[in-house]
Amino acid sequence: MKSKKPIVLLLCLLLTGCWDQHLMKNAVLVQILSYDLEDNDKMLLGVSIPIIEESSGGPQARVKSETLSAKGHTPRDCRLKIDREVSGILDSSKNKLIMFGERMAAEGIYPPLDVVWRDPRNSLGATLGVVDGKAVDLLEIRPKHEPNVSEYIQDALTSAEENSIIPDQTIQTLASEMLDPGEDIVLPYLKMNNKKTAVVVGLALMNEMKYSGIKLSPEDSCLLLLLNNKKGKYARFTKQISNKEKPKLKNYVSFNVSNMKRKLYVHVTNGEVSVHFKLHLKVNVDEYPKGDVPKDIERLNKVLTKELTGDVKRVISKLQQSNCDAFGIGRKLIAFHPKTWEKLDKKEYFKNVTFSTNVKVEIIKQGIVL
Repeated sequence: MKSKKPIVLLLCLLLTGCWDQHLMKNAVLVQILSYDLEDNDKMLLGVSIPIIEESSGGPQARVKSETLSAKGHTPRDCRLKIDREVSGILDSSKNKLIMFGERMAAEGIYPPLDVVWRDPRNSLGATLGVVDGKAVDLLEIRPKHEPNVSEYIQDALTSAEENSIIPDQTIQTLASEMLDPGEDIVLPYLKMNNKKTAVVVGLALMNEMKYSGIKLSPEDSCLLLLLNNKKGKYARFTKQISNKEKPKLKNYVSFNVSNMKRKLYVHVTNGEVSVHFKLHLKVNVDEYPKGDVPKDIERLNKVLTKELTGDVKRVISKLQQSNCDAFGIGRKLIAFHPKTWEKLDKKEYFKNVTFSTNVKVEIIKQGIVL
């Protein structure tokens, strides 16, 4: 049998090799990007990079964060200036978060994201968010229990996802919705409190990729996700069901939505669009200081149904006020009523939609205490 070594050696000459390699030893990993708009309309880009410190008490190292920032005309211009300040090359392939300051978000989030989609080295698994005030200030927080800012904020967002305050979404999953003329997006809204820690305080309502200036509270955000059939692991509420009991805590009940059914119907009559929601929530009572749930169960079901019906109407009113079609009503009109869609004002159609809701709350579990 003839040797194949000459053939193998000949084929090796045709290999291109690693001409496009990116050595990690030369990379400075970016974990958070922040975009802000300055008073002179220049962009302020902030980056958070991990700093590994050896622990004095043992071999285990600690990962802290360092913030760098630069002003420029575009994100790439800002990044080139930051590149000159670091000893390696900025690498955003592991980036976890992209935060927009309020003013930047109001101008539109698509232009700053253009470079993210164009560069294949950028991470498409990053989470987007809007920050109260300047986003770069959020990168400067120093939580005591977690020195790495990116891990801290990511954990806060994960907790908010589990509690149905924000949807589970990334820049990749949002791409189609952002470019869809019949649907708008909502983004996590974060705020820095007095203790210099980050808090997820609800959802920022977007209109054509611009922050409308209107946000939802955590409770209203949870209701929006239920209406959108995007419930997380938990969906907890505390509601006042009386004002006569003493002590006052007996006037409240806390519950968690364990099961739900949601139906959405879109109707078109003589060019007028109407939407009907049916929301059936089966809940577990987590806390009822008054004590006897079975005795009050019928009254509780009625009161909670009435309360949540009013809350749902308030959430829909805020959406229409901000012109944020988070339900994708326009997408359904494009798909099933194209002739009606052609005649509608593409920028203001959502404000003119008529909504009706049918909410039903049913207590199915009361815990182990009767």
